[in-house]
Amino acid sequence: MIFAASWALSSRLYGLAQRFCPSNIVIRRVHTRTGIKWGPLVGLAGVVVYGLVMVACGTIVRDGGPGWVNLFFIIGFWNTCRFTFLIPTSVVRLLRVRHQEKLLLRDWQRAHPADPAPAEAERMDTRVPAAQAS
Repeated sequence: MIFAASWALSSRLYGLAQRFCPSNIVIRRVHTRTGIKWGPLVGLAGVVVYGLVMVACGTIVRDGGPGWVNLFFIIGFWNTCRFTFLIPTSVVRLLRVRHQEKLLLRDWQRAHPADPAPAEAERMDTRVPAAQAS
């Protein structure tokens, strides 16, 4: 009974943290295909912001502030570590995705040698000359 209740409580807290904590929202957005290119910049910004939070909270506690500010120090430290690891992780994932896209484009071009590539087809002029229109 206690195990089931603690399991349910932890899963609900995890869901709330994933939905509402700013760092989780940002990291989840970076892990999408459209956001992966922003990974190093977002990681660097997160390291700076949470590092400043950590330094400010540490200074408050050191100067005799309330002890509960240590909680914010720990959260700042944890998020600084997460964003630090986000930088190389997102770079590796971006390189891997771009390599896979390059391979797919190469395979498509080999399979369709006479057709233009999909990106080139979008840029081509789609107007039909007057002689072919009739």
